[in-house]
Amino acid sequence: MLGLLFGWLFGLFNWIDPVVASFSLAFYGLVFGAVVGALLGLLTHAMTGGRRDFASVSGMQASRYDVLVDEEVAAQAVQILAQHPTGGS
Repeated sequence: MLGLLFGWLFGLFNWIDPVVASFSLAFYGLVFGAVVGALLGLLTHAMTGGRRDFASVSGMQASRYDVLVDEEVAAQAVQILAQHPTGGS
């Protein structure tokens, strides 16, 4: 698409035959962009060995939580956490 845009823009500045030039340059820009994009995609695919750089994860769960409270209510916070079904861990 970038090649198409550049070809069209360059074609606009051709004062002799702007319509034909803009469409032909846009077409050649589209073809050139497709070829370069395919080559770059092939190169990056070959460099990674076909592996993807991410792993699919269905969900995330924290392994621990930090609770910050004021010093005046710290003892009460410890009691409330101790009553939690996980045992405050």
